[in-house]
This record gives sequence, C-alpha cells and structure tokens, in this order.
Amino acid sequence: MPTVPKSRGPGRAAVNALRTLLERHDHIVQEIDGQNDFGEDLHVTFTEDGRVTGDMVKVQVKGGSSWRRGGGYGVPVGHHADTWADGNVPVFCVVHDAETGVLHWANATEQLLLARRERLMLTTIEVNSTDRLDDASLAAFVLQARQYVNRYRGNQALRMWLGEMAGVEFGTSDVVMHFVNALGEDLIFWQRRGEGYATLLHSDLDWEPRCIWPEVLRFTSAVPVVADTILDKAEAFWLAACFEATDWARKPLPGCEPEAGTRGRGEYGFSARVGWPSDRLTSRRELVTAKELVAGDRIYWLSQRWKERRRLVSEVWKSTEVLGAVCVRFDQLMLGDTFWPDERFARLKRER
Repeated sequence: MPTVPKSRGPGRAAVNALRTLLERHDHIVQEIDGQNDFGEDLHVTFTEDGRVTGDMVKVQVKGGSSWRRGGGYGVPVGHHADTWADGNVPVFCVVHDAETGVLHWANATEQLLLARRERLMLTTIEVNSTDRLDDASLAAFVLQARQYVNRYRGNQALRMWLGEMAGVEFGTSDVVMHFVNALGEDLIFWQRRGEGYATLLHSDLDWEPRCIWPEVLRFTSAVPVVADTILDKAEAFWLAACFEATDWARKPLPGCEPEAGTRGRGEYGFSARVGWPSDRLTSRRELVTAKELVAGDRIYWLSQRWKERRRLVSEVWKSTEVLGAVCVRFDQLMLGDTFWPDERFARLKRER
C-alpha cells in the first residue's frame, strides 16, 4: 500500500496554521497544488476593512523542528534564488515551529536583493525568532508587507516605463537609474550584473546606446565627457554617483571569475589606453562593435586632442584577464588594447 511521507505532516500543519490565521482576519489565501510547487505554497492577497487591496505576496511555508538555526530558523534557498529575487511578486518565508505552535516570518526577496548588492551568495533565508505571526502581530506584518509590495511594484513599473521610453528591455536583475537634465532631456544609466561596463541611454542622442565605464568619465577639461559624449556638470556628477553605486554589479558573477594566473597574449588594461575609438560616420564608414571586428579591418581612432587617424586591426581575441572583454591589436603592435564588447568603432566599409 502507498505510504505518506513523514515530512508531509509538519508541512501540512504549517500551511493550515498560516492559512487559518490569515483567513481569520479576512485575507484571501490561494493554496498552490503540491505538484506545481516551485518554491511557493501560498498566494496571499491582503484586504483592508473588508475590501480587496490588490496587494499580493507569495509565501514559502516550512514546518517542523528541522528548520531551527542559531537564534531562529533557516529556509534553504535551493534553486529558487532568481525567482524569489526577480519575480513580479515578492516572496516571504514562514516557518511553523511544531513544538511551540508559533509562526515566524522573513522577507526572502529583500534578503536576496541585499545579499546580491553585497556580492554574497545567499543559501539560506534567515527567519528571526522575534518576528512572530499571530493575531496580535498580524496587522503590523500586513502593513510592512504591503509597504514593501508597493515599493517593489513601483520600481518594476518605473523600469518598464523607462524601457518603453528608450526602446529597450531591461533584465529583471539589471540596475537602472534615471536622470532629467536642466533641458528636460532624459538620461538612463543601465548596468547589467556581471558586466564590467554600463550603458548610457540619452534622449538627445536618440536613445543610441553608449558603452561607458568609470575610467572614461573625465572632468579634466572645461567640459566633462564620458567616452566621446559631452556632458554638463550635473550629468557628469550623476554618472559618477551611478558608477559608485553600481561598482558591486560590475564584478564577475559568482563562479564566473577569471582563473587565477591566466594570462593572455599580452594585454593593455583600460587605464593604459591613449585616446578612444571614433564613431564619426561618413559615406565610406560604418558603425560596428568591438566584438564584430576582425583582422584586416581599418578603424578610426581619436587622440586625446580629438585628432583622428586610421588604424589597422591586426588581431582580435577574447580577453583572459578581464572577463567579457575583447582584445584588439592594432598596427602590428606587440600588445592588444582592451575593449568592452559593445564599444563602437567607425570602420572603413569593406569593398564588395
């Protein structure tokens, strides 16, 4: 005869305890079928004075004494890290202590996003024993959860609006920042996690993506510039703040760091670059990115005094020193300059 797993009893008791508490206070609880459980046991829609608010959270429920940790409880993240952190609805974890009969809660989405900013790989959601869920504390929990839901939903809506305005689609884990200059022009700073460079989108540049990184933001001249884009001082200081705030996101993702001791064929670092690629177009030129260059291409280079000259691409390879970067060797020189893959070059059109 089929047997019932021993773990089902505590888990079932935990779900029932939380569901009973929430429904006793008129909140709407939808239980997820066990066969469709992907890190979510309940969907909870909060009510206020008998009216449905539309504020919803997802809940992972655990029961039994095996979840106890020092000073509280712990819920394994497992393979749910991305869905709990980047989903459209925030996720909370609730643990039911079978011995005391008390429910305890934690905001899993908040903990995962905080760990991500600190470049930590969170494996367990910490549930503090002082964060109880009962008739006396439920109202405070609901208020805190609803405030987080609205802040989270507002951020998602803003990102969607900015993406539609610029004609791009941001990833759920991308860092996106917005600025309006004195002329009413919109600027968007876009940092993908694990990429050593960011993207600048500017309404006055027809939203053409510009590849930028901290070293190309310069205040040395009377007019600040980032790469070859002229800025006013307010824009430049905003970009500096964006770079400072997203330094953590430009580090390689865990498990993707370059191997220690690996060396390429001889690479200049970004800071050693003298000048930068030109993207000035004429009828004989076309725009390409660094990752599209091949040996034999003729590109155009700007000196620090903005004088342009033509250079021959001798070799292109993937950097072994900087993850995700591309190395380009010019004019038969010994070392290759390092570029981010989406940096743009004006290339002489090839004869057909």
